[in-house]
Amino acid sequence: MEFVNRLVTALVDLHPWHVLTVHFPIAISTVGLLAIVLALWRRSDLFEHFAYFNVILVAISTAVAGLLGLRDHFVRFEGDTPYVSIKIFLGISLLLLASVTALARRRNPDLLWNGSSRLLYVAAYVSCFLLAAALGFVGGSILYGF
Repeated sequence: MEFVNRLVTALVDLHPWHVLTVHFPIAISTVGLLAIVLALWRRSDLFEHFAYFNVILVAISTAVAGLLGLRDHFVRFEGDTPYVSIKIFLGISLLLLASVTALARRRNPDLLWNGSSRLLYVAAYVSCFLLAAALGFVGGSILYGF
């Protein structure tokens, strides 16, 4: 029973919750970008569907990581987190971009194969990846410095 108590204490009190979730938007946006590139290269509906599901997961995991980041900002850093305004701006930008991309794709399943919208659709995946990478860099700067 002592082990269980120590484990719960470590997860709830000692370890920042944000750190446990922050890697998901970064990894999923990377996989989504790779999938959309493979969909274009192979002209594959399967890869395009996979990319679409990834952009949905990017939006969900960004929301979770952002909420837990706000929790850690107030609980662990006592409202004095470095670069908090940059992180909030980038996080909201990623959440909105991934959500709008997922919604646009849901309304038009042929978005990638439509010549007029293809560039914007692929640019959204590239932008999600770049925003997630920037968030990871700024978060790493908080922990390790520049």
